[in-house]
Amino acid sequence: MSVRVGDIREILQLAAPGGAVEIPASVLDGCAPDVGLVFRGGELRVEGAVCDPKELWVTGQAATTAGAALVPVRVAFTGDGELVIGTLAAADLGEGRGLLLIDGAAAGAELPPGAWAVADGRALRLTGRGPAAARTDAGRLDGLGRSLPPVRLRTAAERERDRGPRALVTEHGILVPRPPAYRRAGVRVLESPMVRGWSPIGTPGGGDVGNGISVNYESPPLRIAGALTALPASPPYKAVIGGTLLMDTGTFNGSLMGAYVVPDGNGARPSLFAYGSLGSETGIGLPCFQVRGIAAGFGWNSRVRVPSAEALGEFPFLVALDNPGEIGADEDEVDPLSVLNKLIGGSNPWVRPQEGDLWLAAGLAFDCFASLRGRMMALVQTGSDLTISLLGAGGAELPTKGDKKIARVEIGIEATLRPMAGELSFSAGFTEKTFLIDPNCKLRGGVGMKFWFGKHPKAGDFALILGAIPRGRELPARYPKQQPAGLTWGIGDTVNITGSAYAALTPKSLMAGGGLDVTFHAGPLRAWLHARVDALMEWNPFYFDVGIGVRVGVSATIKVWFVKVTISIEVGVSVRVWGPAVGGEATVHLWFISFTIGFGADRRREPPALDWGGFQGMLPPPATMVRTTAISGYAGEGTSAPAARSAVKPWLVDSGGFTFTADTQAPVSKVFLDRDSTMPVETDRTVDILPMQVKGRDSELRVWLDYNDGTESLTDWGRTLIRGNVVNGLWGTSRDPGGDGLIPDRILGVRLISPPVDYGESTGFIDEKGISFDPIAPDGNQPLSAGEEPSGADPQRPGRVIEKIQDGIDAAGTRSNRSALTSALGRLGSQLGTLDSDLSGYARAAGTAFTANPMLVPAG
Repeated sequence: MSVRVGDIREILQLAAPGGAVEIPASVLDGCAPDVGLVFRGGELRVEGAVCDPKELWVTGQAATTAGAALVPVRVAFTGDGELVIGTLAAADLGEGRGLLLIDGAAAGAELPPGAWAVADGRALRLTGRGPAAARTDAGRLDGLGRSLPPVRLRTAAERERDRGPRALVTEHGILVPRPPAYRRAGVRVLESPMVRGWSPIGTPGGGDVGNGISVNYESPPLRIAGALTALPASPPYKAVIGGTLLMDTGTFNGSLMGAYVVPDGNGARPSLFAYGSLGSETGIGLPCFQVRGIAAGFGWNSRVRVPSAEALGEFPFLVALDNPGEIGADEDEVDPLSVLNKLIGGSNPWVRPQEGDLWLAAGLAFDCFASLRGRMMALVQTGSDLTISLLGAGGAELPTKGDKKIARVEIGIEATLRPMAGELSFSAGFTEKTFLIDPNCKLRGGVGMKFWFGKHPKAGDFALILGAIPRGRELPARYPKQQPAGLTWGIGDTVNITGSAYAALTPKSLMAGGGLDVTFHAGPLRAWLHARVDALMEWNPFYFDVGIGVRVGVSATIKVWFVKVTISIEVGVSVRVWGPAVGGEATVHLWFISFTIGFGADRRREPPALDWGGFQGMLPPPATMVRTTAISGYAGEGTSAPAARSAVKPWLVDSGGFTFTADTQAPVSKVFLDRDSTMPVETDRTVDILPMQVKGRDSELRVWLDYNDGTESLTDWGRTLIRGNVVNGLWGTSRDPGGDGLIPDRILGVRLISPPVDYGESTGFIDEKGISFDPIAPDGNQPLSAGEEPSGADPQRPGRVIEKIQDGIDAAGTRSNRSALTSALGRLGSQLGTLDSDLSGYARAAGTAFTANPMLVPAG
């Protein structure tokens, strides 16, 4: 470097305050090639300069290779006598990032000369985008007469410098390539956990994620690459360890990812999940059905957020079936560890810790007839709530080959069953990839269904929703919420078409409608068309409300002298009809006046009251309105009496005890346990019927027993009331009560338990037939005959024989005598086998085994 200090002072003195200072390239001749790595265009030009000729520095703003915007910069020169021996130029990119250009022995420089990128205390030497210019030696030629590169022996310092990691500055940030690898027995061990490609400094994989390892094994056609590292932890996590394993077999390639998460909180248990996928573009199988990918995963103490149909395109587990690169397959510019942050980070993560939960997932990606491409997944989650979900997305393109597409339709499907909660939901919707005719003609929206059953408070309710319901016709919050359905089409820069549609089917009503907006805008001229239709139909009681409207307008903006004037003309008409009683109104709109004409009956303010017949249509069928359910002691069904006309067969029950329930789907105010009594055994508040607009009515539940052609009262049976919630829309007093639309703690039935069994003290009368012997055919020799004379000693019943058996059969002396007898029989040649030495069970059973004291005869 041969620049004089006086030359630098002259440049700084001549600079106007706040003006621009351009540092000549001759000043930086020691690092001229590196200037273009830091400053845009290879020029060091400082705008808004503030100079200090005495201290030899200048500050201001300059354009760098990181972007067109000017950033703060400071250039300082180091002098030694009359010569400049070093230059340090520093550009501040913000957020702890910066660029350095060092030439010679610059004061305050802690790095060797060259261009450097600095981020969070880490410095990396900058490199260029393209390959270095090839140099040749005219004196070295190959066999064809072509020049060869010059022979150059690199020093150890140069080899060490080239081995270190480098950075590249782009408008998208500072990028870091994968560091060099060294091979050890077929395994390439990387210095930091990164995969192929470039990754920004300060992101997982960029080297600041903590300690980690990365391996890359290659033995064609097999390749295995992996990374394991500690990820940054943030609430609600205390510690996170995640990793990714990549594999390519030539036919399939895919990845496996997982995380071990310790939730933040005392006493919380760790959470673990793993998920992997394999995929291929070619597929395996028959031409009509080819498998392109498979996936499976599990989680312990964790739970997966189930996406809606419209969001299936963003669900990583499902997307990975179609493109394993989405979760870290070995593709350029892929950072697999960042996917883990997306899965478990943020305020609404896809996978979150959930104490006691377990989930399993399996999926398949496929092609049908080379035109339909789809992927589906089954997800089962247990623990806090049993949830069974089926997720899928499928689509097709026209034409199937070629780059120019005239249509692409992709539909996401989500079905979830919660059997314990009594809820089944289904939704389907267009994903963001769907278009028709033109990529700018986007279809959106979907349809959702929900059913409630079992013990759910809303059992029997359902809803089918298409699109988003407009304001003013809101439905209960429990019904599925859908994204607006319709299309958006921008034709060039002048025409924009927007269409929308909605529909809803519930047990009470049907509503549907839609709109079309077309606008044209070219220069000062603008034209528009707005059309809309809305329809509502209710059937309990029957009512309809239909409206349609069209508006057309045009406007132009003209300039009169120095004033812009806009002239607009718009005409429109709308018609609305309702009934019964039939009536309506028509509105005419001109650009200067609007007026409405009414006809027929006025629009209803509230629904009219139903009669009893109309209200019955809103209730479940009579066969299911009241139920009797056996709980325990049920033995089957008996046979109906011939005279009975009912199809209900009598119950056969256990005489040792029987329990059953009787419940209804309507609230009960009085409970009777016999057929004719006028005194209830339980009472509750009276019943209101909102659709009939009546209050304070009695609702009776009577339960009795038909037995032996008579009726039996159940008042002496044990009973427990069954209470639950009822729907305000049927049994309330106000149409808008607030809350969840339920009336709590109403009597819905009773649980009945039979009285304890009374066995009595006598067996009752037993006739001769009950104790007679069955004949044996053919007759044989009987051991006794009726005429045989008795022989031997007469049996006696001395009393307390049972007590003697209890006290003596397992006594120590009796055991000793039994052992002596067993030994004697063995010496005589008797094979007795294994004998029970412990007869304590017999002693305990003697007290209940005999119905009377045994009779005894003398032994011997």
